Amino acid sequence: MKKSIVNGLICATLVLTASTSVMADEQGQQIKSNAYKMVLVEDVPGVNALQSGDVEAGLTATLSASKFAVDDYSRNVNLCAGYVQLADMEKAQKACSAAVKSARTQVAIPSMTVRAYAYNNRGVMKLLNNDNLGALADFKYAAKVDHSEIYQHNVKRLEAALNNAQNGMM
Repeated sequence: MKKSIVNGLICATLVLTASTSVMADEQGQQIKSNAYKMVLVEDVPGVNALQSGDVEAGLTATLSASKFAVDDYSRNVNLCAGYVQLADMEKAQKACSAAVKSARTQVAIPSMTVRAYAYNNRGVMKLLNNDNLGALADFKYAAKVDHSEIYQHNVKRLEAALNNAQNGMM
């Protein structure tokens, strides 16, 4: 499984606001940003549309793909990111939770690194739902099992935002 990074998805302090999304690839084409980052699984129907910003078309393609074309874990990781982009928190919560459940239970998930995708994306969804501590726990889990810059960035970004809020700085 390959991954792509969704940059610029959210700007947050304690009051979270969604911004337009900007995608980049893992090979250094990543836009430097202070925003939280989400992961997409490549080779899933609809991923190109999600990356290009046509979120509704990406979600439609992902949802309509047969079970033979995409496994439930990969489908839900991408649905989680897509629904977060649309700010459909009810559907995002269901997809993100399903991805995490699959990450914990499916033996077909090849590594803890791949499992970190689901926890990271669920963390971003939790931020939008004002669950900062839940988001931090998910980000820390992802960063613990995969030392990727993506997860380290999200942990540091949220910890800084929480510390600034605690100290009365916005």
